[in-house]
Amino acid sequence: MRRYQTLLLFLFVLPLIAPSAGGSGEARGVQFAGDHYKVEGGPRISASAINPVVAPGTSGTLRLVMANDGVVERLVPGLVPQGYEEEAAMEMLAEFGCLVASDLKAHLLSGGPVRILSGPVHLDRLDAGDTASLNYEISIEDGASGPVPLVLEIEYEHQVDVSFSGGTASPLYLPTALRIDLVLSVEGSPPSLELAGTRSDLYPGEEGSISLIIRNAGDETAQNCTARLVAASPFTPLTARSRLGDIPPGGVGVARFDLFMEGSARPQDYSLGCEIECSGGAASLSVPLTVAIPEGWPLIGAPLPAALFGGSALAIFWLLWGRGRRPPRLKNLVGNRR
Repeated sequence: MRRYQTLLLFLFVLPLIAPSAGGSGEARGVQFAGDHYKVEGGPRISASAINPVVAPGTSGTLRLVMANDGVVERLVPGLVPQGYEEEAAMEMLAEFGCLVASDLKAHLLSGGPVRILSGPVHLDRLDAGDTASLNYEISIEDGASGPVPLVLEIEYEHQVDVSFSGGTASPLYLPTALRIDLVLSVEGSPPSLELAGTRSDLYPGEEGSISLIIRNAGDETAQNCTARLVAASPFTPLTARSRLGDIPPGGVGVARFDLFMEGSARPQDYSLGCEIECSGGAASLSVPLTVAIPEGWPLIGAPLPAALFGGSALAIFWLLWGRGRRPPRLKNLVGNRR
């Protein structure tokens, strides 16, 4: 059944492309020896910035979107000997792989006040009609302003031809390189955010939470703010991000995070980090945290063997103390009455 479907598809497409047929099977000066037909076209790669407006003296993530708008430009048929119709139809379907960009590498470059802190982004493939996100860590110098040009260098491979023999496809790939110009706009000033206070309920070996009070000490509204907690052992963040929204000048926002504190945590001062991203800038804050173990907590929170040992010792002490206070036994009670 599959064989007849493939054959019917070929017989349907062949009349549509026959008027443009050339006896030599040549397209744009390239001779396709042994090909039954050729599909002209290929990937069309474009890229643009999602957040092109940044603030001076800040650092953050530049998000790009890359698209493949590849289309088939023309079908160029060759000679199809009698009895090779099914193989020609299979080749026709395989030729449409010319629209796929494979093994992509995108490298962002800048020679101005914007420093690129991350390396190239690799993608296995990008099909026609699909998009992909590219994230780069960047840093903007203090005092930067106006448009800043960037260059995105992209390398990839794409199929330029394919032949069939005995039902097996043999594709031919060639490398391609292109450069895409991008522009960032450096405007405004970085958000002036500070830590106004903290509140936590954390205990060793348990899950708890910490709330950060963030105040806007600047003269402009910090818009669309999102906080991310950065912590290391003995703390494990259970909440990835906390949305703050817009914080007006002099106003505050509260970021709440769920945390797990390891049972081995010692009573001492710790330091966590909080990264806050806003529209047009970002800020990094240091969060001091003091762990104080409540009185009696080591017995309650101790591992099971230690708790059992403590309970056994307490039982033995109670037994011995009870024996010391027990009244003497009365011997020969009947004899004494006589």
